[in-house]
Amino acid sequence: MNNKNCFDFLRFFFAANILLAHISELSQNKSLYFLSNFSNAIIGIKGFFIISGFLVAKSYANTSSLKTYFIKRAKRILPAYVVVILLSVFVFAYFSTYSFSEYFSASATYKYLGWNLIFMNFMQPCLPGLFENNLICAVNGALWTLKIEEGFYLILPLIFYVIRKTKKISLVLISLYVLSLLYWFVMDYFNKPVLAKQLPGYLSYFVTGIFLFLNFEFIMLHKIKLFFLSILFLGAYYLSVPYANLFYPAAFGTIVIIFAYNFRWFNNFGKYGDFTYGLYIYHFPVIQLFRQYNLFEKYNPFIMGAAVILVSLLFAVLSWFIVEKRFLDRFKENKAIQIPAV
Repeated sequence: MNNKNCFDFLRFFFAANILLAHISELSQNKSLYFLSNFSNAIIGIKGFFIISGFLVAKSYANTSSLKTYFIKRAKRILPAYVVVILLSVFVFAYFSTYSFSEYFSASATYKYLGWNLIFMNFMQPCLPGLFENNLICAVNGALWTLKIEEGFYLILPLIFYVIRKTKKISLVLISLYVLSLLYWFVMDYFNKPVLAKQLPGYLSYFVTGIFLFLNFEFIMLHKIKLFFLSILFLGAYYLSVPYANLFYPAAFGTIVIIFAYNFRWFNNFGKYGDFTYGLYIYHFPVIQLFRQYNLFEKYNPFIMGAAVILVSLLFAVLSWFIVEKRFLDRFKENKAIQIPAV
């Protein structure tokens, strides 16, 4: 398989898309609503899950043991995640309307710490005295996807085990794809959007990434036909053609993977570092803090939006060099094997 790709660019593109969508929504400033015209957080998340399925499957296939696979995945997600949770608890104490003694004696503070450290963000999304007049009080609403990502990491070895036992790649993956869509449709029918977004609902995107990895040569051999066929299916979906939503994850995923291996001028995008994960986990609290102090209203909203982007990028760069890269560089199984930054 050709290792020259622009996944770093695509992941950053999807993260930036989510950032802009959240600025539009959380700022509550009408001048910034236009950002929602060309940014969509859900599309960005779907793109992440497709790339994750492809690259984690690739990582698993190039890993000698199950233990090493889980160590790789833990090193990629956990260090920066733990740091952002701890920083949120301690740094935001300064910005809380509670006094330090009230803040650190409040049970909500420790519930936030405990539940968020085990990825159960929805159990305690807020810290005491913070963001009470914002659109939502959640400190970091973007973190909900990470428990799903961790769930994908856990089930991927099981998926490969079933594939090896049955020797039926397409049957296994298409079955999971269909079951995922069925779960989504059922939850949507009963108006349960929160449940719909959990692991089964987005499994179709992750499975699409796995399928595209395992059929990579075929995809590249017929890339032109598949690319335009996928465009056709996406067009049908956005035109609300009946049943077109059944093919949306597969079509979107095919476009993403073909793009990754055929736009060579973006291949060196990540040569200075992979700042995507940091951008994703830090942008939400930055926007919330700006909103708490009405900075989007007191000052030029476009300048404040730009400031949010710059501050988020600063945290992303620091996260990469101080936390993420240090852990990724440790205890490598084999220096010839590159750990995909998923």
